[in-house]
Amino acid sequence: MTLPALLIMMFSPALGAILATKLVEHSSLRTNGIAKGKLRYYLIAWAYPIIFILIGLVFITLLGTGTVNFNNLATAVPTIPGMSSSTLLALAAANLLLAPFINFIPALGEEYGWRGFLQPTLIKRFGLTSGLTLAGLIWGLWHAPIILQGYNYPQHPDLIGVSFFTLWTILVGYFLGWVRIKSNSCLPAALGHGAINAYVGFGLILAPAKDELLGLPLGLPAFLALALIAALLLRDLRKRT
Repeated sequence: MTLPALLIMMFSPALGAILATKLVEHSSLRTNGIAKGKLRYYLIAWAYPIIFILIGLVFITLLGTGTVNFNNLATAVPTIPGMSSSTLLALAAANLLLAPFINFIPALGEEYGWRGFLQPTLIKRFGLTSGLTLAGLIWGLWHAPIILQGYNYPQHPDLIGVSFFTLWTILVGYFLGWVRIKSNSCLPAALGHGAINAYVGFGLILAPAKDELLGLPLGLPAFLALALIAALLLRDLRKRT
């Protein structure tokens, strides 16, 4: 699937939420979490994928499914003739800092639909944990067509890849759901989504694995890291409901 097609796909949840809000519920679009939110939740959302990858590296080491090598980061920076290594590193660092904010707009196309509109609806009907789980499940299955084309799991363009990615979206969805509830806004969730898209690929660089199912950011070590974080966040939400 081409990049323009992916970008269009990412805005379809927002379109569905807008139509449902206006044509079915006859309410304001701002009711779906368009609010400023507190700064700390933006910072937490930005840091989430970094924390997740670092914890995942610990599980990779414990499970022995890959070899962690931070020297691999040096090879990830491209070389440009005539440009010094310090300048290249500065440009790479700037790109890394800006990437979540660049990704914010297309990520908001998803988060306005998933966490802005769908999640509160499901929680109201099914309760906190079931609502968050169903939102993550729907989010994952929505990706099934591109997973079956080899996206994210090129070695598993099948039901195994779809199942693994759906479990991944459920676990990540607990965090995005938590930040949506705590901030009362889907905007920090969109920044978190953008940061995830920007940073989780470092798991592949730092600890390459022979199979996506055994590595980061989409395999067993990732699930253990994500589940640990999700358990803590669910506990926090339950204490306040």
